[in-house]
Amino acid sequence: MKKIRAVLLILPVLCACQLSFSTVGSWTRETGPPAVLTTNNVIPLADGRVAVFSWTQANGEPSNQTSVYDPASGSWTKGAPAPGPALADVVTPLPDGTVLVEGGRDATGNLLGETWIYDPVRNTWSQAGSVNVPRAFPSYAVLSDGRLLIAGGDVLLAQPEQTPTGVTNFKPTGNAEIYDPRTRNWSQAGQLGAVRDGISLVPVANGAAIAAGGCQGAAGWSPPSATVELYDPDANAWTPTTSMPLPVCGAAGVGLRDGRALVVDQYTFAGVQRYFYNSSDDAFLYDPKTRAWTLSTGLAGGGTATVMLTDGRVLVPEFRQGATKGRIFQELVGGQIFDPATNQWNYVSTTAVELPLVYLYQGALQQVAVALPNGTALVIMETESLTFNPNVAPSATQVLDSTGLTFELAGAALVIVVLMLLAYRRSIRTDPMKLA
Repeated sequence: MKKIRAVLLILPVLCACQLSFSTVGSWTRETGPPAVLTTNNVIPLADGRVAVFSWTQANGEPSNQTSVYDPASGSWTKGAPAPGPALADVVTPLPDGTVLVEGGRDATGNLLGETWIYDPVRNTWSQAGSVNVPRAFPSYAVLSDGRLLIAGGDVLLAQPEQTPTGVTNFKPTGNAEIYDPRTRNWSQAGQLGAVRDGISLVPVANGAAIAAGGCQGAAGWSPPSATVELYDPDANAWTPTTSMPLPVCGAAGVGLRDGRALVVDQYTFAGVQRYFYNSSDDAFLYDPKTRAWTLSTGLAGGGTATVMLTDGRVLVPEFRQGATKGRIFQELVGGQIFDPATNQWNYVSTTAVELPLVYLYQGALQQVAVALPNGTALVIMETESLTFNPNVAPSATQVLDSTGLTFELAGAALVIVVLMLLAYRRSIRTDPMKLA
């Protein structure tokens, strides 16, 4: 019986080691940005550099700053200032190596549809055609043929409307448009059958795209939708397809190399009576061949966004507040990684970064992750930068902790403790000395 108890005592250690050593990748410190990150418009460039487009400073003052980071040299340089209005709604790289910037507002709040193209090689800006229907916060995706599709978003109301959460000046639109880099102009791309914003717009096989989920009411007030529509580039039209297993709004999505779509449910409503965002742990796969959705099990913690790595795997970073000491707090950076070849999720190793506590008090936390051409991912947090390499094992001193992994280890430990107690009670009942 002593041998049994000894084995049970070793089990927690073995279990923890198996889960810890199953984590993927390693983190290294990089040169942080020259100013506090205030934007999520962090764009990977074709030559391996990263451009950061910011329209506001940390103090809230307007800015049109362009910063360029070169991972090879670890240096930041100033790029040509972005023209046009502040608060651009679409910022995305194009297959030709340029960056498209569209949307924004003027001084009076009117929506603008101007389009600007940034050439990182020449470090210059040029103006392209404007959208036909200016909107705020559209969903967008680059199709396999290199064109850019935008859909949904919000347009201005003729008169403000009262909602249960306040007054709104916007309403969702079902309009969709497509940008052709060859002509540098926008054209209509059909009309969504279900009007909504907060759509997960994801490219799929054959140059198509799906518009999954979204919010149906003014400014995203009403509950989300499970509706999914498929864009056919040949017909330039939308048709209904299989609905999502759950209604979602604002979920992150990415098109996989095999033509499927992965949608990670970042924010969802748990019922029609709950009018606020609530993080979810669900991830779904859509197969355009069968037009079917399947639940991708194994995701834990939700994460922040989907980052397609060069090898086809998808990184979902996760950020959590760690320990606080004086005026400094630790920010834990980890997450999970999805392998389309096996349809499996794995935890990535987690590291800790120390940041000034003032960022928490000011609510100024901003974290962005982008994939780099060399197979790694760059993560920028306020004033710090990290590189995640999915193919390098974590060092012995690196923190191997994430929210999801912690709960899994705790659950495993609890089960083992129960087994130990049962074994101990059985050993007492069957001990010959007790029966003598």
